[in-house]
Amino acid sequence: MHTDTFDDIEQLILAVLHKHGKDYLPVKQIVARLPVAPRRQLALSTAQPSAALLHKLSPYLGKRLQVYKGSRSTYIGHNLPLEEIIVRRIQQQPGVSTKQLGIQLPITKQPYITTLNRLLKSGAVLCTLRDNHTLCLSIAAAQAPLPAPTPAEPEDDRLAFKEAYAKVGQGRDFVRIHRLRAALGWPRAHFDRVLRELMADYAVELHAGDPSLFTDTDLSDSFTDEHGTLYLTLSWRGQP
Repeated sequence: MHTDTFDDIEQLILAVLHKHGKDYLPVKQIVARLPVAPRRQLALSTAQPSAALLHKLSPYLGKRLQVYKGSRSTYIGHNLPLEEIIVRRIQQQPGVSTKQLGIQLPITKQPYITTLNRLLKSGAVLCTLRDNHTLCLSIAAAQAPLPAPTPAEPEDDRLAFKEAYAKVGQGRDFVRIHRLRAALGWPRAHFDRVLRELMADYAVELHAGDPSLFTDTDLSDSFTDEHGTLYLTLSWRGQP
C-alpha cells in the first residue's frame, strides 16, 4: 500500500471526532464511522478485535492523535495531556462522581488517580461531598492554569527503561515489550518515544515473533513501527 493513499486517515479520524463532539472514541466506533473506501483498503471490520484494528490503523494516526487504554476499551482520540482530558470531561459533566469519571475516561486507574490528585492540589478541580457520601467534582470558578507535568530527563527515562528491562526479564535476553510497558506505566506516546530513541542509539534490538502466542491486549501493548511492523520482544544491547 502506498503511504500517500492513507495521508488523510488522520484527518478522517479527526473529522469523526469533530462531528460527534468527542475528544476520543473506542476504536471500533472510529472504524464504523470511517468512509467505506479506506475501510476496504485497510481491510477494517468492526467484527475484528480492537487490537487487530489498532494494529492496522496505528501507522497512519499521525501526531495529532493518540491511542488511549481505558478500563473498558481501547480508544483513539486527540493527543491531549491527561490533565486536559480530565478537566474537559468535568466541564461537560459538572458534579460527576470520582468513581463515574474514572469509569468514563480512556485511561486506567493509576494514571487517573495520580493526575486527578495533581489537579485537586493545584485548585483547578474542586471536590465536594454529597449527603450520600459520594465525592463529586467540579471546575474552580477561576480555574488555575493546568499544572504542567514535570518532564523527566532523557537519561532518567533510559535508566528507568533499563531497570524495568532487568526487573521484568530477570536475566533473560528477550523481554516482552507489553510487560515493559505495563511495568513502567508511562503514557503510550512517552513509552514509544523513549523506545525509538533507544533504537536510534542501537541500545536495544527489537524482535518480531509469533503473534499467536500473545493475547489481543498483549499485541496492542507491544510496538508497531512507522512501516507497520509489529515487534513483540526486545533485547538490551548497549548502555543507558
